[in-house]
Amino acid sequence: MPVLPAKGKTFEISVPVIVVGAGAAGMTAALAARDGGAEVMLLERDHRPRGSTSMSQGNIAAAGTKSQKAAGIDDSGEIFARDIMALTRGETDAHLARVFADASGPTIDWLVDKHGIPLEVDPDWGAALGHSRSRIHSVPTHTGTELISVLGNAAEQAGVDLVTDAHVTDVFANEGGHVRGVRFKRPDGSVEDVGCDALILTTCGFGANRAMVKKFIPEMGDALYHGHEGNEGEGIQWGMALGAATADMTAFQGLGALADPHRVLIHYNIILRGGLIVNVKGERFTDESTDISGMGRKVTAQPEGLAWFIFDQRLMDMVSKYEETKEAVQIGAFRRAADTKELAALSKMPLAALEKTLAETQAMAAGKAKDPHGRDFTLHPALVGPPWWAVRVCGALFHTQGGLVIDENAQVCRADKTKLPNLFAAGGTARSTSGPADWGYIPAAGLFTAVTQGRLAGEAAARLVSGRKRAAAE
Repeated sequence: MPVLPAKGKTFEISVPVIVVGAGAAGMTAALAARDGGAEVMLLERDHRPRGSTSMSQGNIAAAGTKSQKAAGIDDSGEIFARDIMALTRGETDAHLARVFADASGPTIDWLVDKHGIPLEVDPDWGAALGHSRSRIHSVPTHTGTELISVLGNAAEQAGVDLVTDAHVTDVFANEGGHVRGVRFKRPDGSVEDVGCDALILTTCGFGANRAMVKKFIPEMGDALYHGHEGNEGEGIQWGMALGAATADMTAFQGLGALADPHRVLIHYNIILRGGLIVNVKGERFTDESTDISGMGRKVTAQPEGLAWFIFDQRLMDMVSKYEETKEAVQIGAFRRAADTKELAALSKMPLAALEKTLAETQAMAAGKAKDPHGRDFTLHPALVGPPWWAVRVCGALFHTQGGLVIDENAQVCRADKTKLPNLFAAGGTARSTSGPADWGYIPAAGLFTAVTQGRLAGEAAARLVSGRKRAAAE
């Protein structure tokens, strides 16, 4: 992406802090910068903020929150960081994992107490998929659309200047990487230039940029992409052009729970609480209770690139409260079968294979057999059917996890660890804590890093511009 020379450039309009991208990271960064006393312009390319946040379940992992304490959950940043390092096999920055984990709880409490964001720990997730404690927080509807809506309301009340239909196309900077401003394009083709003292990039990752995906994550180069079309890697490319280092560009979050052909995300608690995943041959092919991100790759590798979730009425009742389940029911993604024969007929799976799989699973749940894939089915009640419920799913790429290298304050760094003077990044634009691949993604890590890094970036940018203002006055 172009970085235009700032030498001799003047701006008719200038603001202390510009944030590019109004997803959860950008909204949080803008709120934090405003709390720090800085005037903020938040630029969003869409007509209304959506981004990957609105396409998610709105879940945020955080440790040591007031909500957890009220629920009797003993957790801390230290425990959370240990979980991250264990899941990533030690292949992420241990110092930053601890910094962000420590900051996660205070970030949630700040959003709740200061800005009225209705976040509470969701006990349904429990301790699973790498989390040793129940620490996934969500808004009442458990949707990303509600999360982005309440964040937007808070930003408006805080005095953030949100400018939509403003697609940033260029960054102005001096030779030393000091950002002076940005250029954005309107839908009618007109352009506007705005100066700034600090720039925060929160444009998410590069999942919609097929060339970048093929370069950095070739195994997902032709995979279905289920993310925001604006995630073209612009923020990462601007950072690189300014001399920033990148890391873990091979990391990503995959999805193996996307209803086919409806493209609605199916709540994974169906599987975690005892449900099965089988391929079109009626056979299980993995331990479904681990590596939720890796399921995208695993499902895609199955015959026809498809799989089926199979579960009973107990599990259907459990997830019926979620908005995504209600939507999936309305559009016919869930299938109900009165018996196993009907289940085989509606799914076009071989009856004998399906009966064998169900019988084996029930034996494992009763402790009479061990799963060759390593899953412990005795942790939850055995499936009881009929009736059976089923939903066909496909694998997909949701969002990338690699990005610009940042420090403890979300300030962007060069390869030699020196900092770019006034550039910050958060969320998908910055390096996450997921290590180098999909298997290191811990559930709700995307929004954990988005809001935590966003708050740190906003606070640091506000301190930076405030310091310069004081220095100029002296």
